[in-house]
Amino acid sequence: MKPQKFYCCCCCLLLFSISNNELRLTRQRFFNIERKLDCLLEEKGILFDKQTYVPKDVLVAFNLGHKLKAIRLYHQHTGASLKQAHELINSLESN
Repeated sequence: MKPQKFYCCCCCLLLFSISNNELRLTRQRFFNIERKLDCLLEEKGILFDKQTYVPKDVLVAFNLGHKLKAIRLYHQHTGASLKQAHELINSLESN
Protein backbone atom coordinates (compact mmCIF):
# COMPACT_ATOMS: atom_id res chain seq x y z
CA MET A 1 0.00 0.00 0.00
CA LYS A 2 1.33 3.40 -0.91
CA PRO A 3 2.09 5.75 2.00
CA GLN A 4 -0.40 8.31 0.69
CA LYS A 5 -3.27 5.81 0.67
CA PHE A 6 -2.29 4.57 4.11
CA TYR A 7 -2.24 8.13 5.43
CA CYS A 8 -5.66 8.82 3.86
CA CYS A 9 -7.13 5.64 5.39
CA CYS A 10 -5.75 6.55 8.82
CA CYS A 11 -7.22 10.05 8.58
CA CYS A 12 -10.62 8.66 7.58
CA LEU A 13 -10.63 6.24 10.49
CA LEU A 14 -9.62 8.99 12.89
CA LEU A 15 -12.37 11.32 11.62
CA PHE A 16 -14.94 8.52 11.85
CA SER A 17 -13.87 7.74 15.39
CA ILE A 18 -14.08 11.39 16.44
CA SER A 19 -17.49 11.96 14.81
CA ASN A 20 -18.87 8.72 16.29
CA ASN A 21 -17.73 9.79 19.76
CA GLU A 22 -19.28 13.27 19.30
CA LEU A 23 -22.56 11.69 18.20
CA ARG A 24 -22.59 9.47 21.28
CA LEU A 25 -21.93 12.45 23.55
CA THR A 26 -24.66 14.51 21.85
CA ARG A 27 -27.18 11.69 22.27
CA GLN A 28 -26.28 11.42 25.95
CA ARG A 29 -26.75 15.18 26.41
CA PHE A 30 -30.18 15.05 24.76
CA PHE A 31 -31.16 12.11 26.95
CA ASN A 32 -30.10 14.03 30.07
CA ILE A 33 -32.01 17.13 28.97
CA GLU A 34 -35.15 15.08 28.32
CA ARG A 35 -34.91 13.49 31.77
CA LYS A 36 -34.57 16.90 33.41
CA LEU A 37 -37.54 18.27 31.47
CA ASP A 38 -39.63 15.25 32.41
CA CYS A 39 -38.79 15.80 36.08
CA LEU A 40 -39.67 19.50 35.91
CA LEU A 41 -42.96 18.80 34.14
CA GLU A 42 -43.86 16.06 36.60
CA GLU A 43 -43.05 18.36 39.52
CA LYS A 44 -45.44 20.96 38.07
CA GLY A 45 -48.09 18.28 37.50
CA ILE A 46 -48.01 18.60 33.71
CA LEU A 47 -48.37 15.23 32.01
CA PHE A 48 -48.00 14.82 28.26
CA ASP A 49 -49.70 12.33 26.00
CA LYS A 50 -46.90 10.26 24.45
CA GLN A 51 -48.51 10.12 20.98
CA THR A 52 -49.48 13.76 20.50
CA TYR A 53 -47.03 15.45 22.93
CA VAL A 54 -49.89 17.59 24.16
CA PRO A 55 -50.49 18.16 27.89
CA LYS A 56 -53.10 15.71 29.17
CA ASP A 57 -55.38 18.39 30.62
CA VAL A 58 -55.48 20.02 27.17
CA LEU A 59 -56.58 16.71 25.67
CA VAL A 60 -59.20 16.25 28.39
CA ALA A 61 -60.65 19.71 27.69
CA PHE A 62 -60.56 19.03 23.95
CA ASN A 63 -62.24 15.63 24.29
CA LEU A 64 -64.98 17.17 26.47
CA GLY A 65 -65.68 19.66 23.68
CA HIS A 66 -64.13 22.68 25.44
CA LYS A 67 -62.08 23.89 22.47
CA LEU A 68 -61.40 27.42 23.79
CA LYS A 69 -60.32 26.06 27.16
CA ALA A 70 -57.99 23.59 25.40
CA ILE A 71 -56.46 26.46 23.40
CA ARG A 72 -55.98 28.57 26.53
CA LEU A 73 -54.44 25.67 28.48
CA TYR A 74 -52.05 24.82 25.66
CA HIS A 75 -51.03 28.48 25.44
CA GLN A 76 -50.40 28.62 29.20
CA HIS A 77 -48.49 25.34 29.43
CA THR A 78 -46.24 25.75 26.42
CA GLY A 79 -45.90 29.48 25.91
CA ALA A 80 -47.09 29.05 22.33
CA SER A 81 -48.95 31.96 20.79
CA LEU A 82 -52.74 31.80 20.74
CA LYS A 83 -52.57 31.35 16.97
CA GLN A 84 -50.20 28.38 17.34
CA ALA A 85 -52.40 26.90 20.07
CA HIS A 86 -55.48 27.32 17.88
CA GLU A 87 -53.73 25.62 14.95
CA LEU A 88 -52.68 22.72 17.14
CA ILE A 89 -56.19 22.19 18.50
CA ASN A 90 -57.56 22.35 14.95
CA SER A 91 -55.03 19.70 13.92
CA LEU A 92 -56.33 17.47 16.73
CA GLU A 93 -59.83 17.84 15.29
CA SER A 94 -58.71 16.60 11.89
CA ASN A 95 -57.06 13.51 13.41
